Amino acid sequence: MDSLLGLQFPAAVGVVLAGASLLAAAALWWDGQRAVAPSAAARRAARHAALTAGVGTVPLIFGILLVPTYYFGGYLALVGHRAAVLPVVSLLGLLAVHAVGEMTWPRPRGTQRQARLVARTVHDVAPGRLRRAAMMWLAGAVVVAVGFGLMASGPRSVSRVVGLDQAFTVDPFPGWLWTVPILAASTAAVVLTELVLRLVASRPAIDDVDEEWDMWLRRRVARRILRSVQLVLGWTLAGLIAVGGLSLRRLGLGYGSGTAAGASPSSAHLVAGSTLLLAALAVALLALVVAVWPSRDTAPAAAMADDEPAEAQA
Repeated sequence: MDSLLGLQFPAAVGVVLAGASLLAAAALWWDGQRAVAPSAAARRAARHAALTAGVGTVPLIFGILLVPTYYFGGYLALVGHRAAVLPVVSLLGLLAVHAVGEMTWPRPRGTQRQARLVARTVHDVAPGRLRRAAMMWLAGAVVVAVGFGLMASGPRSVSRVVGLDQAFTVDPFPGWLWTVPILAASTAAVVLTELVLRLVASRPAIDDVDEEWDMWLRRRVARRILRSVQLVLGWTLAGLIAVGGLSLRRLGLGYGSGTAAGASPSSAHLVAGSTLLLAALAVALLALVVAVWPSRDTAPAAAMADDEPAEAQA
């Protein structure tokens, strides 16, 4: 099966992802336009943040779950390099939903409105550990891409020379055909993450709670975003390393096609492949641990905000 809903499978995937993102954006826009009761503004803001996070996972989960269909579902159009980049592309959908959620943040309505003027930066709301993890996975993907690109004998294959004029080839291998789209999408995801975090830091404060509770909610939203980003980037890197390791093991076992098909095993390729598989497992586990590691940032009591000289009447 290489079609879905009457469209070629890649086009159908794009349509469904775009539709999910548009529906999420419309829901968030409508949700943000409703009036905020001053006595329930904190509860309203927390509900809006939860809605944003919930709807944002729709394109992400859809994209991640489509990857196994390449291996088990028989979708011919979802070839290896497209399946590999799909989770990161889906991550862009999640970040787009979060951006809409921040731009449609609930605002108080009425004849008199207040807004506290407090200077905030991304460093104030975003945990440094999670930001560093995302950058680390991106840097790791660059190193792996360059290494595999130099190692590959083609855009998606790797070869082993046997003797003077014999060689055999194994594919798929994450050469440039795999890594260039993944690097482009991952870089876009990291840049978009920073932009969304800026929106989190700069959006209007909740008008009837103190600054401490307002900052706690901002940090909670930023953690949700960064957990997803670093997890997808980490697992994508682990997947690349695993595919490369499996290909090198096949190469070492003498599998493949070419003039020397069925050659004797190569211990060097077997050791390299096994090492890469262990590294992929370590990366995947580390990304999962970082994503689920509990935060000690507990919610403070949502005290009513006092009038301060720093407030501005709107």
